[in-house]
Amino acid sequence: MPFASLWMVDLRYNRQFMLILPSSAFEFGILAAISGGADSVAMLHLLAEALSPTGKLAVAHVNHALRAADSDADARFVQSLAQQYHLRYFECRLDAGSVLNENAARNMRYDFLVHQAEQLGFRYLATAHTADDQTETILHRILRGTGLAGLAGIAPVRSMTPAVTLLRPLLSVRRSEILAYLKSRVQDDDKNYRDDKTNFENRFTRNRIRNQLLPTLRKNFNPQVDEALCRLATLASENESVLSELLDTVIENAVIERTSDGIVLDVLSLQHYSLPVLREVLLRIWKQQKFPLREMGYSHWSSLAELFQVLDKRLDFPGGISVERTRNRLVVRKG
Repeated sequence: MPFASLWMVDLRYNRQFMLILPSSAFEFGILAAISGGADSVAMLHLLAEALSPTGKLAVAHVNHALRAADSDADARFVQSLAQQYHLRYFECRLDAGSVLNENAARNMRYDFLVHQAEQLGFRYLATAHTADDQTETILHRILRGTGLAGLAGIAPVRSMTPAVTLLRPLLSVRRSEILAYLKSRVQDDDKNYRDDKTNFENRFTRNRIRNQLLPTLRKNFNPQVDEALCRLATLASENESVLSELLDTVIENAVIERTSDGIVLDVLSLQHYSLPVLREVLLRIWKQQKFPLREMGYSHWSSLAELFQVLDKRLDFPGGISVERTRNRLVVRKG
């Protein structure tokens, strides 16, 4: 994918950071997901200065209604920013009482954003994840337990649907650079963005990583820990890409039948591979089939791989997925 680099100068520190966009964004448009926080506000300023004259930029805001009047004030603030640049504005208000958990809220948020981008005929959806988000994500995954794919962290580009691609154009930018950039845009000490007070509540694991663990690591272990973790993510992502390319060929050669609800594999074509390779093959099949991954742990993947070494056995997995070994076939089905 070809990229165009848009440079903005940080006047206070005389430093630069780069907003990276695919060159086709100028033709096919971007829907910017704006929360009102510093990162997303900076992204909107940068995108608007580049794209608003073309009419290929719009703003979307998801009001989670979790902070009563503050949530509504965030929405009004984002709407006023959109009006400042004469941009189309779209808002979705979630019913806080009906959202079961954080993952459900995330899915609802992305469903709205992707649908809105499709309605506009825009190819791209942009979110304002930064290098600090990348660092926090990698640490969070390490603490929960993760494999190589998890160490790759947040991807800068991800396909959401055949029509919409998710972009994270600030993923290489530190939050300190963004705050300095926003401060350079005003002549006084007033904030030109909104603060979410829940970001400072340490009852959430992610917040404890940001507010307690990372400051301790920077002070007592490695001042460059953020750069080290982002470098780890880059290396893991590169290795994951190579591995994925190789294993996609292995899977293609082993598939006997594939539907939206399942897949049938030829055991003989896979049986000679080691258990670690088989685990990775099955993990990729889960992703390809869009089967639930969150509740799948190391023991699940190991049990799956061991089915290649036994006959006539069936196992059930989270999300209603069943896997059955019958003679020379491995049948994976949902429901």
